Amino acid sequence: MARRRTFLFMALGLVAFILYLWFFVGFEGLFLLLSRLDVYQYSLFLLLAIGALIAGVVFDSLIWYSLLETLSVSVKFRKLLLYNWIGNFVELILPSATIGGEVIRIALSQKDIQNDTGIAAATVLGSRIISTFVYSGGLIVGFLLLLFTQKLPLYLVTPIILVISGTAAVLACVFLIAFKETAADKIVTIIMWVARRLIKDPSKQQSFREKISQSLFSFSGVFKTFKKHPRYLIKPFIYAVISWMFSLTVYLMIFYALDFSAISLINLATVYCIVTTVETLTAGIPIGAVEVTMINLFVLYGVPVAVAGAATTIVRLLTFWFQIIVGYPLVEWMGTKSLLKINIKDGSPKVEELKEPQ
Repeated sequence: MARRRTFLFMALGLVAFILYLWFFVGFEGLFLLLSRLDVYQYSLFLLLAIGALIAGVVFDSLIWYSLLETLSVSVKFRKLLLYNWIGNFVELILPSATIGGEVIRIALSQKDIQNDTGIAAATVLGSRIISTFVYSGGLIVGFLLLLFTQKLPLYLVTPIILVISGTAAVLACVFLIAFKETAADKIVTIIMWVARRLIKDPSKQQSFREKISQSLFSFSGVFKTFKKHPRYLIKPFIYAVISWMFSLTVYLMIFYALDFSAISLINLATVYCIVTTVETLTAGIPIGAVEVTMINLFVLYGVPVAVAGAATTIVRLLTFWFQIIVGYPLVEWMGTKSLLKINIKDGSPKVEELKEPQ
């Protein structure tokens, strides 16, 4: 039922985007633009854009791999890359911002990390926090540049402020759990209040409590390790910056494919950061809102509306549909749908019928 509702929202959003192109951009202008393109140049830069997209995911996965490596936890990189891509797929189709993707990454990887949910959660969230710092820095700079140099649409101000505030609140909660012992105890108490209503056997309740406490202890220990040795975070931060640059390169290559180079890299980075914010807010139903915002921002920076419409369509074909088309077979192969079946009757959550990648 939830999956049908998600695809229904996607379909409605896609129809809304097509109508927007029809009434405000014009298909004649789009077709005229595409008919004038050099096929070789278009194909070359489109392939480079696809390569940049894949490279961005690879370096994003390297953040996670590097954090595990510093903890002397050995996991094959191709597994983490696979788990990361599946997490991205879940983030795109489920209305849960990035939470659903993180849960999937943790659930998939804990089997490879000595079944230590704490280390899995800490490294997954640590990877996301590092990426968020890089992304948020770009968002704040881009937002300020747009605010003081252009007429920023009012409908974008509130979402950006909400995302920045929400990100700060989430980071505060994570750091509170990681570094304050009493916070972890309160989390265990809340979880056990729920667990007692699901698990009737006292011995299994105790087993579940011990596992949750151990996971939170490992989670806290990982963050304390990084706090004590901040140099361990240098390499992951470098990977995060490179991943961000490759993601931005996707936009740049698409404009080159359309034989348009009049938009500056700073303006392009601003659009990328703000659009990513809108995508985060509309996760699970991303078709429509993201595209309209992207077109309006490109036009705001002087991009002709036909070029803006074409660039937006191709960007979304790559960053949304391409990841879904690649991600869905991976989900089917891994049997990730079984992750929705959580078995806690034996006192601990576990993944059922999960295939092991070779």
